[in-house]
Amino acid sequence: MSTLSDVWLLLDDPQMTFSAGSQKVLPANTGAWIGNTSSTIGGDISIAFQGTSISFTGDTSLSTTSPTWFFAGIDLNSPYNVSFPGAGTQIYTQWYQTPMLPDGLHFVNLSSIFVNVDYAIITAGATTQLNGSTIVVDDRSSEITYNGNGWATSDTEIILGSGWVNGPPLGNTTHRTSNVGDGFSFRFAGSKIDVYGVFEWTATGNVDVDFVLDGETTSSSLFVPLNTVVVHPEILNYQLFSSEDLLAGNHTLIMNITQANGNQSFILDYLTYQPSFSFLAGKPNFTASASSASDSPLSSASNTGMTGAMIHNGMNIGAIVGGVLGGLISIFISLLFFLWRWRRHRADIERRLQESIFQPFQHLHRKIQTPQFAPTHTDSIAPPAPTRISGWEEPPAYDELS
Repeated sequence: MSTLSDVWLLLDDPQMTFSAGSQKVLPANTGAWIGNTSSTIGGDISIAFQGTSISFTGDTSLSTTSPTWFFAGIDLNSPYNVSFPGAGTQIYTQWYQTPMLPDGLHFVNLSSIFVNVDYAIITAGATTQLNGSTIVVDDRSSEITYNGNGWATSDTEIILGSGWVNGPPLGNTTHRTSNVGDGFSFRFAGSKIDVYGVFEWTATGNVDVDFVLDGETTSSSLFVPLNTVVVHPEILNYQLFSSEDLLAGNHTLIMNITQANGNQSFILDYLTYQPSFSFLAGKPNFTASASSASDSPLSSASNTGMTGAMIHNGMNIGAIVGGVLGGLISIFISLLFFLWRWRRHRADIERRLQESIFQPFQHLHRKIQTPQFAPTHTDSIAPPAPTRISGWEEPPAYDELS
């Protein structure tokens, strides 16, 4: 995937166009797929998007007779050959990502492909229209502030059980804790927010959680009900919190663990929200504002001022009167000195006028030097390299596709 500083847009499989294939739908929170759907494709995948790159995640082919490669065509460039990662073994992974493209509108066609598609991630650019989109925030994003000492980062794959393909969470990591008092905070500008994680069906005990959105608290408890038939040891994309129909604008979400028993954990994978800004230029930088607030000396300065006022109120009245008189005397002496200097200067001018002593003006000529600028050599500036995906062949650069 792209770097964590990028803004990711989620594109679920129902939003894509397939030439041939079928879609499988599962009830909510019972499967491993985002949006509880995935699509199996035997033909072409066509995507038009506005941004700088796009990646696809899902199951690779199980059949040993299925092709282990496909063709990727971008814009008007000639298609090139792409091999699936882990050829010969079915895995759930990000199986294709375009090279880094110029910011703008692009058309991607994946042909002669047999694969399962769960979702795609678009890296937004400055020209990307964000109205109606869904922004994904990974658990490692600096926009999420974690509190407490119990948080741990995990990059292990999620065990889904018999008949399912195990795989990594979104972004390849999760944050987990079962420590009372631990939590996180997240600020965003939008009209809807969801929190997703991993739920462990084989764990015992419970974790009670408070979600506080703009001061309103929603409490929930993570536990496995009695007599539950466990289908999956773990579940990806488990919805931990959701709030819709918010007023478009800035919001703050705070999570806090209030009780924990047994070995059940709160596991965060990612958040999604619908932005209230139309382009990246309008996205608030909450990380910078939070840093500025923490570094601001306003609070300590205010306290210092109050303490100082209390001290001055207790000073001796005689000392105050003496200080005022001393200041007035200093001002009077300064005025006398200024008056003496002014009279002396005026007398000197009158003397020079009477003696007709004039000095001719000197015309000073300064040579203005034109600054010299060295020409910029654009061929010395290397284009950014595409993100390398572990276990993949590096896709060719965009300008080499034609």
